[in-house]
Amino acid sequence: MAELLLTLVNPVEGRDDEFRAWYWETHVPEVLALPGFVSARPVRLAEEPGGAAPFRYATIYEVEGSAADARNLMFTAGLGMSDSMDLSAMIVAPYAAPEGA
Repeated sequence: MAELLLTLVNPVEGRDDEFRAWYWETHVPEVLALPGFVSARPVRLAEEPGGAAPFRYATIYEVEGSAADARNLMFTAGLGMSDSMDLSAMIVAPYAAPEGA
């Protein structure tokens, strides 16, 4: 069974349009070109973030093999970055199906 890698990110304040263009048109395709990445489903929060949902954007990547290894590859592959992404807080978390599921 494939594992999942969840990323939660925000744009820099006031640069939402620039961030979305870079993220969906450049970053996600670059990640999908890495070995083991099968698919990506980027989504955005339907309302303003706050409380329990401080991140405006999430991407759920399906990966072959270990999601932790995929995360490590993502961080070491030398992917391009944009200064429109807020690097002060992000989450990149590997998930696997529960045993027996």
